[in-house]
Amino acid sequence: MQKSRVATTIFLAGSIGLCNVAHADQVLLMNGDHISGTIIELNTETLKINTDYAGLMTVKVGAIKSFHTQKNAQWQINLKERDATIHASNKPGHVLVNEKNVAINELILKPAQKRWKKSGLLETSLDVDNDTNRKEQLHINTEFNLESRHWRHALKAESKRDKERNHVTEDTLELNYSLDYLFDTHWLLRADTTYREEGAVTNNQYWYLGLGPGYRLWGEGKDKLDLILAYNRFWFSTDKADLELSAWALALGYEQFWFDEKLETFSDSRIAFPTVPVIDYIINTSSGLRYYLGHNIHISLKYDYKETRYILGSIKDSSYVLGAGVNF
Repeated sequence: MQKSRVATTIFLAGSIGLCNVAHADQVLLMNGDHISGTIIELNTETLKINTDYAGLMTVKVGAIKSFHTQKNAQWQINLKERDATIHASNKPGHVLVNEKNVAINELILKPAQKRWKKSGLLETSLDVDNDTNRKEQLHINTEFNLESRHWRHALKAESKRDKERNHVTEDTLELNYSLDYLFDTHWLLRADTTYREEGAVTNNQYWYLGLGPGYRLWGEGKDKLDLILAYNRFWFSTDKADLELSAWALALGYEQFWFDEKLETFSDSRIAFPTVPVIDYIINTSSGLRYYLGHNIHISLKYDYKETRYILGSIKDSSYVLGAGVNF
């Protein structure tokens, strides 16, 4: 009788264990290993699964052969939400959704969050410039981003003020606003505008409007590499003359975080080719890195480069900017 009870207990425990494994999410890796647990998040870069034996684990999407889950959740496939149960596929790097193979990096599963995501930063900088005539510079930079699943707003403002022997040699204000509509995880449409005003020695105003398609080569969330092709309309106003022209422009937006988001590298570059023969091209680029110290405080190093190339010559301006700021 006692042996019968022991056997029954072992059978029930084994059955419960098998049921738990059967109902757990299963992740099959390229090296043949399996991970059992509960998938709680998936993006184009990583999958997070909560296990009983090792807690929360993060796996790179490139290391996943396939996975299976009975989680009836709102999965995003190319930014479109649908209720789906995911089954494992024999094709490496894919899963079966409604019996169709879908690449794992096209799926997104996120914890419940607000409809709009807000972020921004404020930086103040000390300029280390290659122009030896500049003695001091106050550089203030601020950014504000508002993003939902299909819309992305970005507002940037920069102010530079140079002094040499108590005389203002540069007084520049630049405002930029861009609006993206995301068709899916790759394709987007961008409309943007920039206003720039330069004072001190001369009074120059610069304004452009741009519209065109874009493609996200890789990335999701904070990490990204966007390529934009746009048609621009420029307006220039100086003390001597006014100029209006059109141009085709190619823009690159890059941002990536490293070492558990301690280090950020970024670049915003644009090259425009005006339709008039007087100007060959206009380049405007800003690249650098930020190191996060904690409590949303960071230090930054940025390189700015601007060039307008004419038939008879060019106007160039470049600087290295060392600063500190806070994120919000």
